[in-house]
Amino acid sequence: MDLGGLDMNALTPLHALLEVRHVTRAAERCHMSQPTMSAYLARLRRYFDDELLVRGAAGYELTPLGHRLLPLVAEVLTAAESVFRTRAGFDPLTSERRFVISCSGYATGVIGRPLNARLGSGSPALSIQFCALKDGFAERDLLEADLVIAPLSFSVPAESEKLFSDDFVCLLDSGNPVAAEAELTAEVLSGLRHAGVSRRSGTPTVAHRLIDGLGVQGRLAVLTDEWANLPWLVQDTDLVALLPRRVAERASRAGGFTIREVPGYDGARFTESMLWHSSRNADPGLRWLRGELRAALGAP
Repeated sequence: MDLGGLDMNALTPLHALLEVRHVTRAAERCHMSQPTMSAYLARLRRYFDDELLVRGAAGYELTPLGHRLLPLVAEVLTAAESVFRTRAGFDPLTSERRFVISCSGYATGVIGRPLNARLGSGSPALSIQFCALKDGFAERDLLEADLVIAPLSFSVPAESEKLFSDDFVCLLDSGNPVAAEAELTAEVLSGLRHAGVSRRSGTPTVAHRLIDGLGVQGRLAVLTDEWANLPWLVQDTDLVALLPRRVAERASRAGGFTIREVPGYDGARFTESMLWHSSRNADPGLRWLRGELRAALGAP
């Protein structure tokens, strides 16, 4: 399709330029020379009658039109990939496809081992790439990954399916004197220093809301951005962490930790779901992957 001197082949370099905001790195991503990418940028600027990329204090920045174009171009490319994958069909025994799953380190820890065990030698050529889910999850993450694993509390329009649930417990180093007690009380928990998770956006986590609801006044002394990091922060310290039971049980199996129930907690569970863009509904490979994840996690 000819678009006033451009064709559909310009979409890939356009997406690379808008996303990485750097001509040389965009060229590397598209496996072309820097002069060729510069020529594409010049043609795109003429076509849109807009600079698209402008120099700022910290390097190149997108113009307002560039910002509007980025999600649109990403969606078009995702839909095009879906068309060709559907036409080619999907056979897990022979496919060399690399599936990209965007999720937290916690979800990677829950999913990775059982999924790998399930795939085993039955899908020798395909691979799974786990990517960190960005703070401030947005629709663009659905366009950049095959699947996103996240709570449904994110207000992003997407197709979704529940995958697994979890609840919260307290984790202590086994050498902590409090670990010798049969149970934790709210008073004791309030007197301990806490290790916790904090999002860069400042929005409270489920654990923050739980602590507030129980009236526990413990001081957050150490913070990280991943649930999976908390056992490392608690180890050999007097800290306590409220964290998902699956993370705590894995740490406990390795030894050196004690798990205690959260005082006053009713055991309410939170759910992580599979999310994907609606343009991928017809993708047979993605349907297969969702089925494998359900089977690996024992989901219905």
